[in-house]
Amino acid sequence: MNSDSPQSPPSLPTAAPADVPSFGCVVYLSTLPEGRKRGRVANLADMELIASTEREVLQRIVPLFKKRVSDCLAAGEPIPWLDPILEIDPEEQKRFLPVHL
Repeated sequence: MNSDSPQSPPSLPTAAPADVPSFGCVVYLSTLPEGRKRGRVANLADMELIASTEREVLQRIVPLFKKRVSDCLAAGEPIPWLDPILEIDPEEQKRFLPVHL
């Protein structure tokens, strides 16, 4: 190797490998009267949970979302997407989470 020629720094990948599926998880968040946070997935059937903070809601929803989608794919079953997605309530905020399996 010639020390007079500059070396290019190693590059980081800019995309996930093609064999890693990615899905969008739409979450609606609201604050309950006692201050806890409620999150419900708007584009996948029957996914809702309550936690102390928004961060905790999102941290707990992602593994549930991954498991549901992975289980459907592994079983060769259709993913129970909601189309159209659920309507957002006025007191809710929308979050979009790209999820890689």
